[in-house]
Amino acid sequence: MAESKFKHFVKYVVIDILLAALISFFLINYVVSAFKIEGDSMRPQLRDQERVLISKLAVRKAGSLRRFDLVVLYKPDEPEKSLIKRIIGMPGEVVEIRGGEVLVNDKPLKQPFAAAGDAARSPSDMKALLIPRGTFFVMGDNRSISFDSRLFGPVPQKYIYGKAFFRYWPPAAMGTIR
Repeated sequence: MAESKFKHFVKYVVIDILLAALISFFLINYVVSAFKIEGDSMRPQLRDQERVLISKLAVRKAGSLRRFDLVVLYKPDEPEKSLIKRIIGMPGEVVEIRGGEVLVNDKPLKQPFAAAGDAARSPSDMKALLIPRGTFFVMGDNRSISFDSRLFGPVPQKYIYGKAFFRYWPPAAMGTIR
């Protein structure tokens, strides 16, 4: 009798553990995940070693990505690594950099996230580039050191797998990300 109760208990514990693992797998792979910032290309908004939560659902729906969204993408030349960048150019737009200023469809881009001074100014000019359908032009906020679309070109939407929405580390900087 005691052995039967023990087997019954073990059976339910194993089922609970498997169910928890299945739910965790689903959440981590399809809903939300953690991401660690590496480098200073997103300064001042995000700093090296900070940690953010990314929504994977937010990028699956067509038309869900907007200008200035912070997105996590596979690094084009090393797909096993990831980058976090800001969407600057949308499909069908023309992006150009003249005198360090970013122009979208020949109009200066207002960048409310930029730090005072020249942090968001590009150190070099770039010829006008039409962003193909299904791709996005991404840049880091700290333009002088950022490895972004100026170097590797527009990013296909399939390379973008998350949208940053909440910083949880360090605790002093905890909060939503804009």
